[in-house]
Amino acid sequence: MAWMVHRWASGGRLDDVLRGQDMAAGDFVRRCKQLVDLLDQVGDAATDGVLRRTARAAVDAVMRGVVAADRLD
Repeated sequence: MAWMVHRWASGGRLDDVLRGQDMAAGDFVRRCKQLVDLLDQVGDAATDGVLRRTARAAVDAVMRGVVAADRLD
């Protein structure tokens, strides 16, 4: 999962990220949203500015395309 999310966050296309993996697109999107939730919590709780900015940058990298499609912000 970590490798797939890394490829996604680096700008990979969903079909390329999932190629050869035993995971449905919906499951990948669901797990990415769970990861984004965790990263949001880390960013909110971090007292270190670098960690806070890194967590928020990671949220921005993962929350794109189909992962962000139904987010209501």
